[in-house]
Amino acid sequence: MIGKYTKRKTIHCNLIGIYTASVFNPGAAIVIHAPRSCSHIIASALPAMRERYLKSNQNLPFSSDNLYVTGLSDKEAIFGGEKKLEECLSDVAKTRPSYIMVAGGCVAGVIGDDIDAVCRKVEEETGVPILHTEGSGFMNDEEMDPYIFTTRLLIEKFSPPEKSSVRDKAVVILGELAVNNNKSVQKNIQTLFRYFGIQKVYFPLAGMPVSDYPLLNRVSLAIAGRGQLNKKREIRSYTKHFAEQLEIPYNLDDLPETPTEVYSYLRKTGNLLNEPILAEKAVEQEKTLIKSAIRECGPVLKDKKCLVVFVFSYAYALPERLIELIQEVGLGISGFMLMPEMADMEKEKYRTALARYEKPIYTEGEYLQRGAGEDFVITIAEKPYFPRQFIVTKRHIGADGICDFWRQLKQFVESGRRMFHEE
Repeated sequence: MIGKYTKRKTIHCNLIGIYTASVFNPGAAIVIHAPRSCSHIIASALPAMRERYLKSNQNLPFSSDNLYVTGLSDKEAIFGGEKKLEECLSDVAKTRPSYIMVAGGCVAGVIGDDIDAVCRKVEEETGVPILHTEGSGFMNDEEMDPYIFTTRLLIEKFSPPEKSSVRDKAVVILGELAVNNNKSVQKNIQTLFRYFGIQKVYFPLAGMPVSDYPLLNRVSLAIAGRGQLNKKREIRSYTKHFAEQLEIPYNLDDLPETPTEVYSYLRKTGNLLNEPILAEKAVEQEKTLIKSAIRECGPVLKDKKCLVVFVFSYAYALPERLIELIQEVGLGISGFMLMPEMADMEKEKYRTALARYEKPIYTEGEYLQRGAGEDFVITIAEKPYFPRQFIVTKRHIGADGICDFWRQLKQFVESGRRMFHEE
């Protein structure tokens, strides 16, 4: 007889998130305390990242040279793996990294290794900072956001929040994995704040050296970034907590990706920094850029129609944003398509949100039977059966990002190319 049990929701492994959160920070080393096969989880994610960067003509910002795994075996699963972890950390410390991030896998959690104690011991012996973050999936009661968790660990280690009498012209974006944004997106984010004299935007993950962490206590504004989409509440909560410790203003809104959002975001930033006049000047400059791009791109796009295809979750895609950008420049929409990879619950969210546009919503099968009825398809995931497809690969932050999107659409239409990856 099968006894009663309490069903627990599936918890995904956090190792990839922990790895990507630290791997690009200068001098960091990442140690996975797990069987060798667990390191393959990380290695298997790298080709997809590599392909994405190559398609957008970017230099690869990552390497696996600083990834280490203790390689737990059957022996350690029976007798414990703390000695193996200690030996591994001691060897890695000899390379003199800026810090070592240790992630314990499921096996380490099951056998009960005291990872914290080993980390403290090796840190005392070597003088190399060592941090421990939980990576074991099914050992956790709930899935964590490794980006915000790692951010909190690094800040607590290298820059414990405390009020400062000195305020720099700088902001910090918390929970944002900067490596997911290419250089143009990073530049567009910085442009938003330069209107207010902000000279530095800090991203504690993916590229920030340890020497910069103490400067976080002197920032003028804290911003909630975009980590895991189902963890927005945690990111916003930590951003609010961080700002209140420093007694500085904070903004929990998403970074703006439509003209309407841009104007609202700039005005709010101006109010938070007590610079409303600068905010209005910024709004006028952004409006000027947007109107100029519409005059340039509108005549080419206004007689065209596109099919908009969605494959990711509703919270990730936020279709209203993309639709506003398309309509603002005068491009027509023939309908929408929901890919079969999407869960039924997500499809219902899309159908509810898209109903107000009064356009047909197709499944993959319906589209294939119907045939192409538009000039091209705007999509994230390319498909061979789309006659012409524009592949969206990045976020469109501020007027610069929005105008760049329109100009690339114009370039795609004029080029006659069958496939165009946003650059």
